[in-house]
Amino acid sequence: MKEFLKMFFASVLAIAFVFFGGFMLIILFVGALSSMSAPEPVVKKGSVMVFDMDANIQDSPVSFTQEQLINEALGNVGPQNYALRDILRALDNAADDMRIKALYLRGSLKSSNYGSGFAALKEVREAILDFKEISGKPVIAHLVYPTDKDLYLASTADKIILNPEGLIMNVGMASEPIFFAGFFKKYGIGVQVTKAGEFKSAAESFVMEKMSAPAREQTEALLEDLWDEYVEALSERAEMSSAQFQSLVDQKGLLTAKDALEAGIVDELGFADSVIRTLKEVSDDESEKLEYNSASLSDYILASRETVSGDHIAIVYAEGTIVMGEGNVGQVGGTKLAREIRELRQDEKVKAIVLRVNSPGGSALASEEIQHEIRLANRKIPVVVSMGTVAASGGYWISTYADKIYAEPNTITGSIGVIGMFMNIKEIANRHGFTFDVVKTGKFADALSISRPKSLEEMAIIQREVDEVYSDFLRKVAEGRNQPLDKIEKIAEGRVWSGADALELGLVDELGGLEKAIAHAVKMADMTEGAPVKDYPKPTDFLEELMKNLTGSASIRQSNPAIEKFESVLGEISSIAKWNDPKGVYAILPYNMEAN
Repeated sequence: MKEFLKMFFASVLAIAFVFFGGFMLIILFVGALSSMSAPEPVVKKGSVMVFDMDANIQDSPVSFTQEQLINEALGNVGPQNYALRDILRALDNAADDMRIKALYLRGSLKSSNYGSGFAALKEVREAILDFKEISGKPVIAHLVYPTDKDLYLASTADKIILNPEGLIMNVGMASEPIFFAGFFKKYGIGVQVTKAGEFKSAAESFVMEKMSAPAREQTEALLEDLWDEYVEALSERAEMSSAQFQSLVDQKGLLTAKDALEAGIVDELGFADSVIRTLKEVSDDESEKLEYNSASLSDYILASRETVSGDHIAIVYAEGTIVMGEGNVGQVGGTKLAREIRELRQDEKVKAIVLRVNSPGGSALASEEIQHEIRLANRKIPVVVSMGTVAASGGYWISTYADKIYAEPNTITGSIGVIGMFMNIKEIANRHGFTFDVVKTGKFADALSISRPKSLEEMAIIQREVDEVYSDFLRKVAEGRNQPLDKIEKIAEGRVWSGADALELGLVDELGGLEKAIAHAVKMADMTEGAPVKDYPKPTDFLEELMKNLTGSASIRQSNPAIEKFESVLGEISSIAKWNDPKGVYAILPYNMEAN
C-alpha cells in the first residue's frame, strides 16, 4: 500500500509538472511570436478609418502585457489601449491621406489607470476637429448608451446616429467619495493623520464621515470648471445656449433617443444598417453590398508608425501614482523614471525633454528623486511640461522647475500639500486573539509599527517632519515658478485647481495639450518644425514582462504572517500606496471621483 501511494502521488506530480510546463512553453512560444514584428496592415483606397472607442486612452506608449496575452489566448479580449500621441499622429496623417475618406466613431470609452480623462479627450477632440477642417472629410458617430465622455468626443461629428432604443444619461458631474471612518471604528482599525494644508483632504475618507467644508468648497469649484468646459462643447454643437443646455439637463435628466433627437444633441436615429449606408455614401462606395472599406485606428497606427533616429525631442511619461523604486503597472517608479531622465540628459541626440504628467501624486521622496534629475537635465537642455488629466501634488512637485508648463483648461492640478497617514490593527487583532510584544533599543524604535497607535509625542515628531516637507514643497514651487513665497503660500494649502484657474494663478504658463508642448520644445531646442519625437520609457513587450515577473517571484520575503494578512486586507480597502510614509504627498482628489 505504501509503494502504491508513493507511485500514485509521484504520477500526480509528474502530470501536474508536465501540464504546467507545457502551459508555460505555450505562453513563451506565443509571447515570442507576439514580440516578432508583424506585417504592416494594408490600408485600401476609399477606406473609412474606424475609431473604436471601446478602449482606454492612456498618455504613455502601450505595452503588450502578459495579462493581455493570456486573455487573448483564452478568448477574453477586453478593451484595448490607445496611446494619446498615436491617436493624434494618426488623425493628423489621415487628414492628408487620400486613401482615407471619412472618420467613424463608435463604442464607449473605458478608463483605466488615469486614462480617458477629460484633458486627454480634449486633445483628441481638437485633433478630430483639425482633421475635419484640414481635410474636409466627414466624421460620423454611432452611439447606443453614450456616457458624457463619449458625447464629448462625438460632438465633433458631422452626423451623430443614435440607436432608436438608446439612452443618454447626461445629468451633470458628481463626486461621491466613500468614507471609511465608521467602518474602521466598528471593526477596530485605528487611523491617525498628519497633514499640512487646509484643503489637503485625501485622508478625510479614513477619519471622517462626510466632506469637510474646505473639501466641499474646492470640489464644487473644480466640478463647475470641468462641467462648464463640457457644456460649452455640447451646447455649441446642439446650437443652443449653455443656459438652455443646463435647463435641459436639469429638467429631463435621462434623455431617450427621441428626446436627444428633438434637442439636437443627435442628428438621426438608426441601427447598424443605417450607419453602413451613411458610411458608404460619404466614402463614395457605389457597390450594392451592405458593407464598406474600413481601416481600424489601431491598424492605421501600426501602418503609419515611424522609426526615430538621430537628434530628437524626448517625451518622458509620468503616468500613475508616484512610488519609490521601480514601480508597477499604473505607477511611476521614482528610481526608474529618474534613471530614464539621467540617461536622456547624457544622450547627445536628445535636444529637449517634454515631461508628460498624468499623476495624482504619491511619495514625496520619489517625487524629489524625479525632480532632482529634471533640474539637472534643465541645466543642459530645455524641459517643457505637458499636464494631462491630473498633475496634482507630487505630480506638480516634479513639474515645477520646467522652462514652461502647459495644461488644458480641464486639467486638475495644484494640491500643494502633504499628508502622512498611519493605520494600526491593535483593537481588531486583540478581538481575534492576537497580541503583540516588543523589545527595542530606543524610545521610538517601534514608532512605525501597525500593532499600536502612535503616541502624542510620536505624532508631534511626524507632524514636524510633514511641516518641513510642506515648507520645502512651497519653497521649490516659489523658486521653480519664480514667484514670491507668500503668493504660493496663499494658493497652496493642498487646494486643487483647474488648468484654467492655474493659469490665472501662475501655476502654469499656457493652455494647450501635448502637441503644443512639443512644438514649444522644438522651438527652444532650435530645431526645425516637425523635428523627430521619441517616447520614453519605451513600451515593454510580453517576454520582457514575463522574465521580470519570473525573476520577482523567485525572491522570498520573510515577514510576520499574521501582520502580512492584515496588511493585505487593509491594502484592498484603499489605493493609497504606503500607510506608513510620513512624506507621502497624496492627491487631494476624493476617491472614486467620476465625471458622470
